[in-house]
Amino acid sequence: MHLRFNPQHAVRCMPKPKRILLVLPLLCILSLNFIFPVLAAEGPGKSKTPVHLKSDHLQYFKEKDIYIAQGAVVVEQEGARLEADTMRLNGKTGQLSAMGNIHYFESGNTMDAERIIFDINTKLGVLHKGSLFFKEENYYIQGETIIRDAPDHYTIKTSSFTACDCQENPAWRMRAGDLDLTLDGYLFAKHARFYVKEVPIFYFPYFLYPAKQERRTGLLIPNIGFSSRYGFRYKQSLFIALADNKDATITAENRGKKGKGLGLQYRYVLSKKGRGELNTTFFKDTEKNVDRWEVRMNHRQQFTTRIQGKLDIKYVNANSNLRELSDRTATRAQQNIESNLSLTYQGDQTYAYFLARYTQDLTQSNNRNTPQRLPEIGFSLLEYRLGDSPLYLNIDTTAVNFWSEDGLNLQRIDLYPKLSMPLRLGRQATLTPWAGFRETWYRHGEKNREDAISRETLPMGVNLEGYASTRWGATTQRISSALMYEKIDVSNGEDLIQIDELDALHNRENITMTVMQRFLKLNDLGQVEEKASLRFTGSYHLAQIPSAANSTQRFSDLRTELQLRPWSAARLEVDAFYDLSSGRINGVNTDLSLIPTSYFNFKIGHRSTRKGFTPQKGDLFNPYYLGNRENIDPEIDFFKSEATVSTPWGFRYTNRVFYDLDNGEKIEVDHIVHYQAQCWGVGFSYIEFFDRDEFSFFITLKGLGGFGPSQ
Repeated sequence: MHLRFNPQHAVRCMPKPKRILLVLPLLCILSLNFIFPVLAAEGPGKSKTPVHLKSDHLQYFKEKDIYIAQGAVVVEQEGARLEADTMRLNGKTGQLSAMGNIHYFESGNTMDAERIIFDINTKLGVLHKGSLFFKEENYYIQGETIIRDAPDHYTIKTSSFTACDCQENPAWRMRAGDLDLTLDGYLFAKHARFYVKEVPIFYFPYFLYPAKQERRTGLLIPNIGFSSRYGFRYKQSLFIALADNKDATITAENRGKKGKGLGLQYRYVLSKKGRGELNTTFFKDTEKNVDRWEVRMNHRQQFTTRIQGKLDIKYVNANSNLRELSDRTATRAQQNIESNLSLTYQGDQTYAYFLARYTQDLTQSNNRNTPQRLPEIGFSLLEYRLGDSPLYLNIDTTAVNFWSEDGLNLQRIDLYPKLSMPLRLGRQATLTPWAGFRETWYRHGEKNREDAISRETLPMGVNLEGYASTRWGATTQRISSALMYEKIDVSNGEDLIQIDELDALHNRENITMTVMQRFLKLNDLGQVEEKASLRFTGSYHLAQIPSAANSTQRFSDLRTELQLRPWSAARLEVDAFYDLSSGRINGVNTDLSLIPTSYFNFKIGHRSTRKGFTPQKGDLFNPYYLGNRENIDPEIDFFKSEATVSTPWGFRYTNRVFYDLDNGEKIEVDHIVHYQAQCWGVGFSYIEFFDRDEFSFFITLKGLGGFGPSQ
């Protein structure tokens, strides 16, 4: 049986995959040059590093060139120490033998044996009734006979391995009749048996294991589970080490009645500035009689300190793939996925980008009418001062080609220069008048240039910002406020195709006000922590309310944002919208986190938005503006929670709940129980989905990893 247990030893510059099994450091196990560096020298007195030898009796027979040390023999060199009752060295043949209470210690690693026969010239030898301990990995290895018969080969008779501290009666161990080890190769065992206490659980006629510390091709630990709807689940992966800078993982999956699948993951590193990953999956959905496949890819390339390229591909051949195959509620609830190719330049006061974006709308039966940005380019000039004048220039310009499968072919160019003039009013206020001009051109691809249409937008406004602070000991209170007036005049905007917020610009004249109060405090380390913050924001229509705003009220909802962190173990965040005319809350998001001790943590979140028109957060001219409304359908009302309770004795219980308050039903409930001992762990998970229940069992063995589903 050939099992691959350890792909985690990442190559140069490679991101490391998750650790799943032991790394037997058998490259240096039994390397008697490592176990006996003090004895691997050319001979007594010839080592470049001083060797200290002491014993009750020391004899030297000159004619035969034999050294014999008896009684409490101790050999020390460079922090390594070897103890034995008797030691004999033949200077002519280079044969060394030691007997009785042999103990070797170096850097926490130890070796014990009853007898050693060792050739200091060939570095070959035999240990009788030997045991090895490696401190860093906490590995214990025993053998009735340990033979080094070649520089890169070892044979161990009647061997056992464990990572448990209680070596005499460990919780688990692996035993084998014959074990062959080839350095930089494999460890091969015959008649391998896995024991829990002294009870044999598994038997392997043959057991092949990579003994190389670098990545090696082989099978990974399987994922195992059971579904009340689909039955037994099994996932098996094969790791393939292609080269120092690339690897691949092939995965086969069986989901019982649901179907079978196959996946490929390919990872590569081109240089320190470029790396990526490709994931493809195919699933034969026998329940729905659908062939499902998905492609995901990401690549990052840093060309210079200012220029970066990114590729993110997410594509599914059927819009129902995530809902049907994912075990994560957040993934199943996704409404769209995007594929992006971007190239960006970041200057000191400039920013430029190239973007190609393909969007899949997962809420529709097909994607034919979804507008795609193929491609889009943009440039921004940020806060550029015009000579020594008080004027600052900002420029935003974009050009995009919209395309869809159902025939949309639209080009749009947008140019928006803006001038601003900040004026300091004393030490605690700033008045900033600003004005701009926005020109947007539209042209359908099949029409002539003469048929292109344009839209002019004249935005102007004044921002008044003030701030103040007071201090009481280690606590500082900061208050900031802003009063923003904007007048936006838009021409020829009624008949435009509505693709994004730029096309939805409309006439408006508003005042927006925001006030924020913050409390900051120095902690014991001298670091500033925000203990509390509160912000109120609202907008008011001065002129006639435009129909495009989807509102009949001059006052917008009052937005309240609250953050509380009274101590490091607790955090509360609230974001609420209050309708001043009806006196009701249109939407509220709440998150509470409590981590009072390392043995308990609790998180709960609530998301609620009423059906109908609710405030839109900001627009292209003001991120605080709340005068526009967007239609929400259906109503959103659910909460999620997560609680974990741990004990000093290794037990841990985790509960996760996703509950739909609008429909009064549980979307998902997770129960996970785990026990972790010194060298082993066991766990059970039970997940209740709205359409099925899933049960899984998982076990972890220190040094051997584990099996079961990914958690």
